[in-house]
Amino acid sequence: MHIDHDHTHEHTHEHSHDHEHSHDHPHDHGHVGGVHAKDLAILKYMLAHNKEHAQELSTVGTRLAESGFGCAADMINDAVHYFDHANNSLEVAVKMLSEK
Repeated sequence: MHIDHDHTHEHTHEHSHDHEHSHDHPHDHGHVGGVHAKDLAILKYMLAHNKEHAQELSTVGTRLAESGFGCAADMINDAVHYFDHANNSLEVAVKMLSEK
């Protein structure tokens, strides 16, 4: 079943994600380098896992588009766009935490 609808997919992200703040934190909470090692490991795992899912979804979207399911492919491509945006944020967080 094919459902016709008008749907545009132009997304601009003209915003910035600068989150600059700093404060002294002189006491130790028992963290590795100021970060829980387990939390950093989970973030790294989730980032890699999410990137794999985004790639899988992109492949599905391509196959659907080639098979005439353009509307469904468009929805999947939207989802991949947001996966990528979230993954970029996670990647920045991992880098920030890895440097501490």
